[in-house]
Amino acid sequence: MPNEQPHAVDRPEAPAIATRAVLFAAAGFLVFVGISLIVLHIYYGDRINQAIFVPPTQFAKPQLQIDAAADLAKLQSEQRGRLNRYAWVDRDKGIAAIPIEEAMKRVVARGADAYSPIDSNASAKQPAGAGGGKSP
Repeated sequence: MPNEQPHAVDRPEAPAIATRAVLFAAAGFLVFVGISLIVLHIYYGDRINQAIFVPPTQFAKPQLQIDAAADLAKLQSEQRGRLNRYAWVDRDKGIAAIPIEEAMKRVVARGADAYSPIDSNASAKQPAGAGGGKSP
């Protein structure tokens, strides 16, 4: 081959990368990161040393009730009313609520058996003339 040069095969090909440009870019990046770290250190060092105090604030009270005292008085009067009246709990089964004072009198009247179970069938089994009726 007449066009071939004998010395061209022996020499390696020059790299297509500009080494100086890569080194300058890497050095520039490292300088940028270093300067950024220094600036952030100075900025945060100044900010952290300052006392940051936010005074506490009171949360607004929920406006669920307009007049809590009146609502409480109304609730208590309703509860006292339920404790002091007769009412049907279950009319079909014959269960009635009696005033609390009357219930306490009945418990006291039972004496030693006051806290024993109440036999609701006992009053139904007794005949009317066998002492189960009320005396005038």
